[in-house]
Amino acid sequence: LSYFLWSTMPDEGLLELAENGTLTRPGILSGQVRRMITDKRSWQFVEQFTDQWLDVGAVQRVAINPDYYPGFDDSLKESMRGETLHFFGELLSRNLSALNILDSDFTMLDEPLAKHYGLAGPRGRSFERVTLNPGDKRGGILAHGSMLLGNSTGEDSHPVKRAVWIRARLLDDPPNDPPPNTPSLDSNNPDFAKLTVREQLAAHRKEESCNDCHRGIDPWGITLENFGGDGLWRTQILRTPPKGKDKDQKKLPVLTESTLPDGTEVNGFTDLKTYLVQKKPEQFARAFTSRLLTYALGRRLELVDEKTVDTLTEKFIASDYRIESLIHLVVADKTFQTK
Repeated sequence: LSYFLWSTMPDEGLLELAENGTLTRPGILSGQVRRMITDKRSWQFVEQFTDQWLDVGAVQRVAINPDYYPGFDDSLKESMRGETLHFFGELLSRNLSALNILDSDFTMLDEPLAKHYGLAGPRGRSFERVTLNPGDKRGGILAHGSMLLGNSTGEDSHPVKRAVWIRARLLDDPPNDPPPNTPSLDSNNPDFAKLTVREQLAAHRKEESCNDCHRGIDPWGITLENFGGDGLWRTQILRTPPKGKDKDQKKLPVLTESTLPDGTEVNGFTDLKTYLVQKKPEQFARAFTSRLLTYALGRRLELVDEKTVDTLTEKFIASDYRIESLIHLVVADKTFQTK
């Protein structure tokens, strides 16, 4: 319990309850979980679980190309990571619905990131809750800079990476790994760079080895094309030819119309959020439950865990997707108590 929620040794209170055999009593166990979540040491859980689940550290692995984003400050990467960590922490501390991850009317910002997004926000480096308006073009993890920059090339968006992230992280439905020697989108090819993303992906799907998988991947990423690699909203896509080639920059239209694998037609970021909340909440709940149980157990889930995941997911949904409620369910389950 202590390593799950605090990532460290238990304190005297936990040890005493364990030694006298009362810790597993439902009322006592529930009270201890609540105490631990409200303790500042629970930040270790927030940070480590969120990073493991959503890979917020990816922003530090992407090098921003100054030819595309000349005003980008690399220190924003840590603010982007902080937005996602503090957002999850807010959901946990207030026992809010996990569906806020898919769409929300608030986010957590510090001053540099608020300025980057063009929003009114806090002054200073502390993260504060900021209410969002529909015109802000934010809301939910799909508009977090950590996801958008972390799944980009540093020059442009990367719709395939973003799509794989959505399927793997939010829906627990990762596509198969690409076969060996699969060609990639070639940003250094001047002719290829002149194509819109939709045209690039269509050309990519002409490869027989790519077509089957990409029909179930590309539509998810295309919907987020209004966000550039810097995480900002855009209405045109800037393409800078490789050095030594045509010197003229190209401005291509943003095309976000897409048909998802189940036949649903969506157009852009807002439609995708609505689709996930309305059509995929149960799948998201199961994906989230699986990720949390994996973290709590400290091991991969096995076939014998499927029934446990099903039961926990059902109760999680019944709790209105409350994150703290799911933690209580996990620690009370025999799978956790006998791991």
